[in-house]
Amino acid sequence: MGSIFRNDEVEREYYHCYERSLAMFEMNFTSLIIPTSFGETHVLCFGDTNKKPLLLLHGMTMSSMMWYPNMKQLVQERSVYAIDVIGDFGKSKPEKAIKSRKDAQLWLLEVLNGLQFEKVDLAGHSMGGFLSLNFALAYPKRLSKLLLYAPAGSFHRISPKFFMKVYPALLFHTDKSIDNAFKWFSGKGEILPPVFRSLVIAGYRHAKPLMQVMPSVFSKEEFHSYQISTLLLIGDKEVIYPAKKAIANAKNWIPNLETHLITGASHSLTMEDAEIVNKITLNFLHNQGTDC
Repeated sequence: MGSIFRNDEVEREYYHCYERSLAMFEMNFTSLIIPTSFGETHVLCFGDTNKKPLLLLHGMTMSSMMWYPNMKQLVQERSVYAIDVIGDFGKSKPEKAIKSRKDAQLWLLEVLNGLQFEKVDLAGHSMGGFLSLNFALAYPKRLSKLLLYAPAGSFHRISPKFFMKVYPALLFHTDKSIDNAFKWFSGKGEILPPVFRSLVIAGYRHAKPLMQVMPSVFSKEEFHSYQISTLLLIGDKEVIYPAKKAIANAKNWIPNLETHLITGASHSLTMEDAEIVNKITLNFLHNQGTDC
């Protein structure tokens, strides 16, 4: 398998867009390739490696480039490792598809082991949030803190509107259908910034994601012995599920959960509302934090 792209030429085009997007970070970084039983996983590394590690999992089709508005702040507290989810858009190269929650847990465990980290903080947005929580439930001893930004599924089923908005972009690959999907995710009704938009469009046009796990709602019983210090951020304009109901479910299931309902924010909160997301995140990483 080795690639999600239709051919070598369009893969090179996507990688060119990826390299252009890296300039948005305005920071030094290194790249790592971590071999796993599911294929090669690409990781971008930022900050002082002597600091405690924070691993980031991006939202579906977004790649690690989505973290450019957050990285300069995150490295104040942690060394940061942005992982291109295998089977999704990015520079990871799958050899086989992730087909189950167990597969996803094993893949991320192998990434942690490949990075030689015994214990980390883990953060994820949307699908990355679902994958992060999924890992936390299986391997709690490998995590110190968990940070969830508008996690897909997890605490409330996803609205059918999500599929109505996203599938046209996946099926037709037109600029308009892709822009419409991301305008729907936006609390301000805006399209993506130009350089990042070019990368996302190149992915939709030329690649076929191989991640075969759909985000679902976890059962309350899965949290019976859950003890990980956890942060949950959701915008009050969230479109993929009712934000207040998702937060209420999460607080009912997770002890000592810190939650924030961010005014005016929707699903793209980590990018569009980066200033407040970064502030809350840094406080949570630096301290235990309190529920609000």
